[in-house]
Amino acid sequence: MSWQTYIDSNLLGAGFCYAAIVGYDGSIWANSPGYTVLPAEAKAIVGLLSGNMQNLNSAASSGFYVAGQKYAYTRGECDDPEGAAPFLQGRCKEEGKSAQGIIIYRTTKALIVGVHDPAYSNGASFGKVNTEIGKIADYMIENGF
Repeated sequence: MSWQTYIDSNLLGAGFCYAAIVGYDGSIWANSPGYTVLPAEAKAIVGLLSGNMQNLNSAASSGFYVAGQKYAYTRGECDDPEGAAPFLQGRCKEEGKSAQGIIIYRTTKALIVGVHDPAYSNGASFGKVNTEIGKIADYMIENGF
């Protein structure tokens, strides 16, 4: 199965409107049409999700960018005592798109990004898509990706 299949079937199929899997350097492994995470954005997110909560909490005041869109930090974890995959969640800051939420997981070698908008989710809740992206993150980590 290619990484693109994970985007098309697993993430977009679960209710995300945009999704991508990118390497730590910003190289695109797979993405939904027209959705591109920039290399500088990927590197910044890797920095936020590496180390301790102080790194991640720095996004609380300034927000973060993904695919050219600014997001406000809503929650995240990067040093879970049980070893769960580091993640970051946020809300879109652009007027008219405030319902859009983003979920980003850091795996061993990549970031998995999913954007959820209730208007385009086929009824899938933010909680449901969060569960689905978490399963892919777990699979990638278990398999060295």
